Amino acid sequence: MSGANLISLAGDWILGIGMMFYVYTVTGSALASGAMLLVSMVPQLLFGSLAGVFVDRWDRKRTMVVTNLLLALALIPLFAVHDERTIWVVYVVVFVQGVLEQLFQPAEAAMVPHVVPAEDLVAANALNGQNRQVARLIGAAVGGVLAATGGIFLVTVVDAVSYLVAAALVAMIRAEVPPEPIDPAGDRRRLDHEWRAGIALCLARRDLTTLLVFRLMSGFGEGVLAVLIAPLIISVLHASSAEYGSVISVQAVGGIVGGLAIAAVGRRWPPRLLLGYGALMFGVVDLVIALYPLALPALWPIFILISVVGAPSAAQQAGFSTIQQTETPDRYRGRVFGALSTGWALAMLLGIVLASTLGDVVGIIAIISLQGVIHILAGPYLLVRLRPPLPEVSAGVAVPVVEDNRTGG
Repeated sequence: MSGANLISLAGDWILGIGMMFYVYTVTGSALASGAMLLVSMVPQLLFGSLAGVFVDRWDRKRTMVVTNLLLALALIPLFAVHDERTIWVVYVVVFVQGVLEQLFQPAEAAMVPHVVPAEDLVAANALNGQNRQVARLIGAAVGGVLAATGGIFLVTVVDAVSYLVAAALVAMIRAEVPPEPIDPAGDRRRLDHEWRAGIALCLARRDLTTLLVFRLMSGFGEGVLAVLIAPLIISVLHASSAEYGSVISVQAVGGIVGGLAIAAVGRRWPPRLLLGYGALMFGVVDLVIALYPLALPALWPIFILISVVGAPSAAQQAGFSTIQQTETPDRYRGRVFGALSTGWALAMLLGIVLASTLGDVVGIIAIISLQGVIHILAGPYLLVRLRPPLPEVSAGVAVPVVEDNRTGG
């Protein structure tokens, strides 16, 4: 399943980078290219939570196979794109792809505990996080090259093949996991009831509520970083576009190495500690990245720091996914994943808006520092909130009784 995930993610990056490159080349408009990012985010905001309902209704393996096949099929309209007059087709395809991905991602997350032993969940989730970095490194580079050499036709063909291969690999997974019935009562099988039940579970369970709050915090910080990382590197550190690309590549390599390291030691650390300390260390390194240019406006430290941040990033990702999977009943995993994912996307959008409007007014360094501060605050919050309950006192131990003389109101 890890191989299928890698290939499918690489296809996503090939399409995203390839389409961004193509749209800018054809239109010459940065606004037209930027609109691609917005269009790709809208499906997660609108359908991410709702898609989890269907994932919980359907067989997860079949959902992953069919989704990959539909992702390949949805690319066909791109063959009709030839000039600026037909560029609108690209936006439609990107939107449809985004909608379909809302089904694949929660199905995959819900499937992992059924194909991986419980003791290996942290390692599996760390490797899945590593797949995202590998896909980012390979897909981003390949997408740009394909768009430059073969145009939209070559990008479409390679992307479609990646989805077909991913579907074939998922189909080879032997584990068959039929969905558990959500509720046998007919009137309670309504879509809105199932959706609200998933939200209610997130708010009712302490661990899931904690994950939701952290998802909102980290999503906001990620939105800030997405907008201001390029201005920090290019405007504050005076790097060239080639040097900026090198920094992003080093970040992906750091994520790969960090994922391997966490996968190797994952069994030794409880997921809550990986998440809590991972968030704390991630915040510290990110804050140093934001602030060090004030004392040393040189480019070389960011190469070291952005590679080091890969390990705590992988730790918090693996810890988060493992807690989410183990603390959520199987029949709710799709909906919980969708709710957390939608919250993250909403918070990221707010971070993007804030960074875009205040970055030049308040200052790049001041605003981008929020990413680090948020995670530094999140670390202790997670460690306290996810702390296991104290063990019950055994029957043979005498416990002093303290009278409560407080009067009830």
